[in-house]
This record gives sequence, structure tokens and C-alpha cells, in this order.
Amino acid sequence: MKWLPALVLFASALNSSADWKIMGAEDLLKKIPGGASVRRVELGDNGVSAQLTAVSFLSKSYSVRVLDSRSPGRTKLDSSLADAGCVAGVNGSYFQADFRPVGLMVADGREIHPLEKAKLLAGVFAVRGTRLEIVRSSKFTKSSDLKQAVQCGPMLVEEDQPVAGLNGERSARRTVVATDGHGRWALIYLTSVTLADAARILTVPGILGDWRPSTALNLDGGSSSGLWAATSPGPIFLPEFGHVRNYIGIAPR
Repeated sequence: MKWLPALVLFASALNSSADWKIMGAEDLLKKIPGGASVRRVELGDNGVSAQLTAVSFLSKSYSVRVLDSRSPGRTKLDSSLADAGCVAGVNGSYFQADFRPVGLMVADGREIHPLEKAKLLAGVFAVRGTRLEIVRSSKFTKSSDLKQAVQCGPMLVEEDQPVAGLNGERSARRTVVATDGHGRWALIYLTSVTLADAARILTVPGILGDWRPSTALNLDGGSSSGLWAATSPGPIFLPEFGHVRNYIGIAPR
């Protein structure tokens, strides 16, 4: 990732449960149609570094879609989102080696794959009518107004706190969907960190500016992680390394 110059330095913000600190943060001046914003943060923890890029938006201002790949194994994030009329988005949920979905997947009201019971598939990101939600898979219920959904996991943040017991050994790129529970949402890309560190980073004060997630769900990561935004002038694109099955995109209402 190439950082734009002139990071705005912040006083170190320290989460009580971890040593991750904000070393520098930048609210990009590039604009996304509809008013969404892009924030980049550089973090450090005892010599280990990480970088976060987040597209923050208000649920009242954007519709959110789960986009099924037109040709699984061949399509790419940026072109798929742009072709669907989205202005920003990330990769979505897990999939098999043959690109069959893993866990619940609903796109534009059509159930493509049912809910599954699995420890890893801990949560569901869903759109019911115009309402966005992240819920535990065990508490998820279907309804006639269910328009979009992906089941993934693990849960990273619940009730403003990092989820306990997350893997703290394996580092990989991470993709996350998060909310403050009051209409503010973010699609987030993290450079290589453990799941436990991702959860701690997301609860560092100031991580998303004047808000931080109360609930956050891990999406597919590693080589699947990618983020794209149709900013002006010039798009922001953190490309995925491989092909994925689906995407989560936003478009102005």
C-alpha cells in the first residue's frame, strides 16, 4: 500500500486491553459520491506495524448490496463493483475451492446458499428492507424483507469490546464490516494482523475518527481481501490477490 504524504499525527491512543497505538491518521480529501469518507491509519504495537483503510458511510445515505460474481473465478473487485453502479466496496464471504459459497448468501432477495452451523461462521451481515444489521448466526432469523446477507466470521467486536478467545498466532490481511449501532458503518481493510489484533485495533479510541465500532464481523481475508472506492480525483484500489465469489458494495440512495 502506498501512503499519501503528510499524515496528520495524533496523540497516542491506547486501548486498555492492548498496546496498539495510532501512529498517524489521515482523512483523505478525495470524495466518494454520496458523502462517504475514506480514512487511513498507521498503527504500531511494540515494533509491529499495521495499516487500516476504512470507507465510512451512513446507512441512511446508502443502499448496500451483496454482489454475486457473474463468473466465479474470473471477475475482479473493482470492475464488478463499478459495473453494478456501486461507489465503494470490499470482498465478501468464504467460498469453496470451486467457488461454491460457504454459509448464508442472499443477493437482491435471492437465497443463493443457506445458513450453515459452523464455529467459524459466527455472524451474519444482512440488509432487511433498508435496515442494516450484524447478528450472531445463532440469533439470525429469515424474514420476507431480507434483501442481502453474507454469513462469515468470527465476530471481532461485540458490545464495544474485542471478542475473547480469537486466534492470536496467524497473521493475514483482513476485511471487516463494522457499525457503531447508530447508523454509522464502515468497510475496512487491514494489512496482515492476527484476528485477536484486528479486534483490538478496531476498539482503539479514534480508530475511525470520531467513532469506533460497537460490533464488527470478520469477512474473508488473506488473498481475498480487497477494497475499492470510486473517489475523485482517481479511485482508491487495494486489490485482492485472487478471485472471490461475492462482494459487498454501496451506492448512494
